[in-house]
This record gives sequence, C-alpha cells and structure tokens, in this order.
Amino acid sequence: MSEDKNMKNEEPVIITFNDVQYRKSDLNEEQIALASRLNVIGRKLATLQAAHDDYVMTNDYKNIVIQSFERSLKPEVVEEVEEE
Repeated sequence: MSEDKNMKNEEPVIITFNDVQYRKSDLNEEQIALASRLNVIGRKLATLQAAHDDYVMTNDYKNIVIQSFERSLKPEVVEEVEEE
C-alpha cells in the first residue's frame, strides 16, 4: 500500500486549483481537458501581463519625453514676454 501512495505522489500534478493539487488520476477526461485549457490560458495571460506592463512603462516614458519637449519650447515664449 505504501508503494501505491509513492506512485501516486510521483505522478505529475496537472493543475493546482484553490490550493489543491490535482493529478491525472484524480480527474475525469472532461476535467483533464478543462485543466489543460486553464494551464494554457494562465500561460497566455502571464505573457499578456508582461506585454501590458511593457506598454504602460513605454507609454509613461513617451509622455515624459513629450512633456520635456513641450517645456523645451516654452522658454522661448517666456523670454519674449519678459523682454517686453
């Protein structure tokens, strides 16, 4: 019987859901298919999150450069007003 427990523990975990690890032997065919989809979706979302974070940071940097460019143009206008 201890061999059965060891064999089951060596079986790879298909999915961890609500802090519970599920192996293939714990699931029926439909659940295995759904678990597989959840795993794919999770990996895809992780990739999209990284891309989103990159977009947000790049967009913030773009806005900083735009503001810097605008400020670089304004001193000319301020100097002209001061001379009058």
